[in-house]
Amino acid sequence: MGRNVPNGGGGSKAVALPARPPVHQARSEADPVEALYQRAAAAFRAENWEDAATITGQALALEPALPALHYLLGCCHLAQGQHASALQSFARCLELQPKYPLSAETRARQALCHARIDLAQGKTAAIEPLAPQWVQPVSVLICSRNARLSAQAEAMYHRLLEEVPHEIIFIRDARSLAEGYNRALGQARHDIVVFAHDDAGILNTDFAARLLRGLSRHDLVGVAGTRKLAGGAWQAAGYPHLAGQISMPDGDSGYVVTLYDVMERETKGLQALDGLLLATRRETALRLRFDEAAFDGWQLYDLDFSLRAAQAGLDCATCNDLLVAHAFQTGYDEHWLKYAQRFADKHHSRLGTMQIEFSAPELVSLQLRSAEEWRLLTQHLIGGEN
Repeated sequence: MGRNVPNGGGGSKAVALPARPPVHQARSEADPVEALYQRAAAAFRAENWEDAATITGQALALEPALPALHYLLGCCHLAQGQHASALQSFARCLELQPKYPLSAETRARQALCHARIDLAQGKTAAIEPLAPQWVQPVSVLICSRNARLSAQAEAMYHRLLEEVPHEIIFIRDARSLAEGYNRALGQARHDIVVFAHDDAGILNTDFAARLLRGLSRHDLVGVAGTRKLAGGAWQAAGYPHLAGQISMPDGDSGYVVTLYDVMERETKGLQALDGLLLATRRETALRLRFDEAAFDGWQLYDLDFSLRAAQAGLDCATCNDLLVAHAFQTGYDEHWLKYAQRFADKHHSRLGTMQIEFSAPELVSLQLRSAEEWRLLTQHLIGGEN
């Protein structure tokens, strides 16, 4: 059945769905259920929510055991703000045990329903208290040539880390991220070091507590990563190997969030982490150091660093409740290909042949209206705060 339906988050952006599940033998486009599905999806894309729901209901009357139809009906209800009805449809979809990515798409929108119900009732996400045993001084290390981004980052980290001793070190003339981070590391004075992009926007008001909690349990933490490296892009292995989440700003206050996997507060035992934000102990970073000879540009330094940490027996983990928006994202161009090849060559003896050219896996994304909606969504995805 249809491979694309809108995201159900209140807009008409399409998200990928798997091919029609094998509930019955595949049918032609002339089949009544297939024809109704296509009409309903088209109505949804045109933001005709009521028509889309009515047509989906007609298809369900003919084939009630098709998960994709319950998902689409739930998206119609969600777009109309009918959250109780949406939750019923999403629950029925999951009862039918759809495969990934439909299962993950459904759980994400189920959590979004709960988040919007919370917001309508005036609820906010739980604030994690900073436990005394977690408190350690923090050095934030940033390479930046952009005065505006530097000023924003400095103000943000001073605000987020006001409960703990901290310093912010900028390298403004880095020859590469690896070289700049190594230089900043030599200047750092504190026990915990955070390597962060200058355009990383942190949306947790309790960032210090969540970060230091993660570092009390793991050796190297980030916000997204993989259990299995399949190439120069850490996402390449796809489901079920990925963990964490990252967003991009969408308009004045919204975000488009990519959910790699957010089913628990922390996912440990990862093979590599994304470099948007990484944190570890200073002694660990000094022992590993970034490879500024091989990665003398701006890419793949993070995969090399975190992979070597994992190979050294360190526990690399994502803190799935650390919410970080990435303002700018680089493409997979010829510069990335150069460093992907260097990475593959360097680690070939232990990882074998890896994929060089980037091939996007199937991922789940949501359009969210605010940072608070993202915080509540995450809280529901990981099962609440405990």
